[in-house]
Amino acid sequence: MQIPIITIQRVVLLPIVISLLLLAIASDLIAAPPVNFNSPLGINTNEALENDASLPFVDLFRLSLPFEEARPWFTKGNVKFDKNGWPKDLNNGQAGTRFISQMPPNNLPAGLYTVRYEGEGYIRYGASAKVVKRSKGKDLIRFVPMKDKLITATLFIEKTNTKNYLRNIRILMPGGICVGDVFKRVSHKNACRGKQYLSFADHYQQIIFNPDYLNFMKDFKVVRFMNMSGVTRNNIQSWKDRPTLDKATWGGKEGTRGVPLEIMVELANQLNIDPWFNIPHKANSDFIYRYAKYVKEHLRPHLKVYLEYSNETWNDLFVPQAEHMKQTGVRYRLDKDRRVAGAKYYSMKSVNIFRQWEAVFGGTKRLVRVMGGMTSDLKLTQMLLGYKNAYKYVDALAIGPYFQIEQKDIRKIRSVNDVFKRLVDPSNRYSLANVLKFVHQQANLTKRYGVDLIAYEGGQHLVDYKTHSLKEGATPYLVQANKDPRMARLYYRLLSEWKKEGGKLFVLFSAPRSYTWHGSWGIKEYITQTASRAPKYKAVLAFNRGNPCWWQGCTSSSIVHQKKPLSIAKHLVTGTKAVAEKPISIKIPYTIQAQRKWQYTKSVKIKNLITGDVDDANDISAEWRASWDDENLNIWVNVVDDKLVEDSKEAWGDDSIEIYLDLDNSRRKYYDGVNDIKLSFRIKDKMAYLDGLKSKTILNDIHFTTKRMPRGYGLELSIPWKSFNIKPRKNQRIGFEVQINDDDTGKQRDGKIAWNAKVDEAWKNPRMFGEIVLYGGRGRHY
Repeated sequence: MQIPIITIQRVVLLPIVISLLLLAIASDLIAAPPVNFNSPLGINTNEALENDASLPFVDLFRLSLPFEEARPWFTKGNVKFDKNGWPKDLNNGQAGTRFISQMPPNNLPAGLYTVRYEGEGYIRYGASAKVVKRSKGKDLIRFVPMKDKLITATLFIEKTNTKNYLRNIRILMPGGICVGDVFKRVSHKNACRGKQYLSFADHYQQIIFNPDYLNFMKDFKVVRFMNMSGVTRNNIQSWKDRPTLDKATWGGKEGTRGVPLEIMVELANQLNIDPWFNIPHKANSDFIYRYAKYVKEHLRPHLKVYLEYSNETWNDLFVPQAEHMKQTGVRYRLDKDRRVAGAKYYSMKSVNIFRQWEAVFGGTKRLVRVMGGMTSDLKLTQMLLGYKNAYKYVDALAIGPYFQIEQKDIRKIRSVNDVFKRLVDPSNRYSLANVLKFVHQQANLTKRYGVDLIAYEGGQHLVDYKTHSLKEGATPYLVQANKDPRMARLYYRLLSEWKKEGGKLFVLFSAPRSYTWHGSWGIKEYITQTASRAPKYKAVLAFNRGNPCWWQGCTSSSIVHQKKPLSIAKHLVTGTKAVAEKPISIKIPYTIQAQRKWQYTKSVKIKNLITGDVDDANDISAEWRASWDDENLNIWVNVVDDKLVEDSKEAWGDDSIEIYLDLDNSRRKYYDGVNDIKLSFRIKDKMAYLDGLKSKTILNDIHFTTKRMPRGYGLELSIPWKSFNIKPRKNQRIGFEVQINDDDTGKQRDGKIAWNAKVDEAWKNPRMFGEIVLYGGRGRHY
C-alpha cells in the first residue's frame, strides 16, 4: 500500500507574536561567527530539562518544570491554568516549580540574577535561590549551594491577582554581551571598551542564547535537535499542539517537553551551521508541510537541512515510536512479522516525508535525507534501503557507533582499569575494535546503495543498568573512566577509524551534561568546564583541528548526491531469529575407490544469503557434491569468488568454506560434543579448523586439498567414518550443511551464503543443517 502524499496549496502559519522574532539577528548586533566550515563533526543537543548543564538560554526559566507537572511536590490545590501554563487562579493553593536542578556552582555565572514578571502577586523562592531585593515586576536573587554542594532552585507563586495574574516569569543571567560578539559573556559594560553593551536583564527579548553555549556549539558542522525538540516518546500529531514561544516553559516530561521550531532555526542561523531535524512519529501531513515551510522560509539559504523521521524506531525502549511502526506496518499488511512490518513502514514513511520536503524546497539541493539504522544490524540496513527501492530517495544511513561493556560482564568490573581492559577486549562484542568492524560492514553495504554512512550519535556507552545511584555496582568506575585520559585516546581512535572505514559526518552524543547513574553522556560535564578537565572534549577538539571534512560537497552550500545504482539485488534475508528448520535432504551415491569420486554425482547450488551482502554470482557463488564409500565421506566444493582475501585471525573472517556434520542426525539445538562438528578451510592454510569437539585429534585423520581455480577456489575433502566409530549403511541420514564466507575488503567477511540454513546460526545450532542420505551399495556405482 502506498502512503498518499498530500500537497497543501495554501497554509496560514500561526502568528508569531514575540518581539524576539528572534532578533532575526540584526547585522548591527551580531558579527559573522567563526564557524568551522571544515569540521567533520556534529553535536546532539540535550533535553529541555531544568538540569541541563549545557545552559542554552540566558533565561533559566525556559527549561523549568511546568507548574502542573510539579504536583504534589511544589504545586498544590485546585490551581487553574491558562492555555500557556501560567496559573491564573490559585484557589487558595500554590503553584510551584523547580528551575535549576543539581547544577555545579561554577557552571552558573556569578552575580545577581534578575527575575522579571508581569501581573500582580507574590513569589517565594526556595532551595538555593535567595532574595536580595524586591521591586514591582522585578526581583534580584542569588544562588547558594545546597548540602550536596550543587545548585537546586525552586519558585512558588503563593498569591496572584486573578484579574492580572502573575505570568511571563523570566530568570535572567547576570552580565551581557558586547555588540558584535555573541560568543562571549561579559559581566559589565566596561568590558566592551567603547562598544555598545547589552545586558541580559534588559535585552532578553533579543538575546536568547547563553554566550557560553554558543561558544561551545560553534565548532561543530551540524547540530542535531532530536533531544531539544522533544521528539522521543512524543505522540504529537497536529501543528497546533507543537511547542510555541508563548508557553510558560519548554521543559517537562517526555512526550510534552520541547523547544519551539523558531528557536531551533534561530540557533542554527546564529551559529551558521546545518540543523538536523527529527519529525515526530505521528506527525500528520499538515504538520510535516508547515514544518518544512517554516524551515525553508526562515533558515539561512546557504545552510543544508538534515531530515530524519523520528529517532531509533527499531529500539523497543522507545515504546511509542517503535510500536507505532509495528502496528502501522501490520495494519498496512507489509509483513506478517511485526518487526519486519515496522521496518518497512518506517522506510516507506521516511520516503514520503522526504518527498514532501522536496516539494516545499523545490528539490534536494539543500536536503540530506537520513534514515536511522542500527550499528550491528546489516539486515535492517538492507531492509530500510531496499524496500521499494527506498535508497533512490535517501542520501545517508545513520548509525550510532557506541563502544561499551555488555551487561553480563559489567557486574564484574572492580576498578577503572577493568573498564578499559573490557573496552579493548576482543571477546567483548561491543569493544571499540568490534564496533569498528560493524562500521566497516555498514560502510561497504551503504556504498553499494549509493548512500553515505553517517553517525547520528556515538561515543562511549558505559551504563550499569541494575544500579540506581552513583555509589552502586560498577557505576563509580564507569564515571571515573569518563574522566580518565585513556578515554580521550579511545575517542580519538574511534573518530580516526570511523574516517578510515568510510564513515562521513559523525554527530557526537552529547552537549555538556552532568554524569548520573544512568550514564556520562556529555562530552563535557558542564558548559564552562575546560578541555583540560574533559578528556572526551579534548580528543574531539584535537580530531576536529587535524581532520577537515573529507567527503565531496562537505563545504558546499548544496548537497553532492552519490550516483545511485539502477537496481539492487535482494541482498539479505529478513529473518533474524534462529528456528528449527525443516531440512533439505539430498541423496549421495556410493562410489568405489578406483572410480573418480565426482564422476557420477550431481552438484548442488549454495545460494541462501544469510548475512552481509553479495553483488552478484561473480562476487560469491558456490556448489557442492558428495559421495561415500566404506571408508570415507567425500565432499567437493567449488567456489566462484572474484577476489580472494586472507588477513583475519579467524577463518570465518576471510574467504573460506565451512562444512557442518551431525553424524547421528540427532538434530539437537546445541552441539553435543560427540559427533556434531564444524570444519573450516581457507585457501592458503595447510590445516583445517575444527569446532564442536574438545579433542582436535580428528584433524589428523581428515584428508583435504584446497586449490585455486580460474574463477575462485575449490576443496576436496575425505572424512573417515572410523574417526567417529560409524559404520555407514544404505539410506543412513546424516545432518549436513555447507556455508561460504566472502571477504572482499579485508579485516572481516562481507557476506555469507549457505546451502540449507536461512539464518547464520549453524555454528551453534545443528537444527540449521540439512540432510544427506546415503544410497547405493558395495560393488555398485552410479
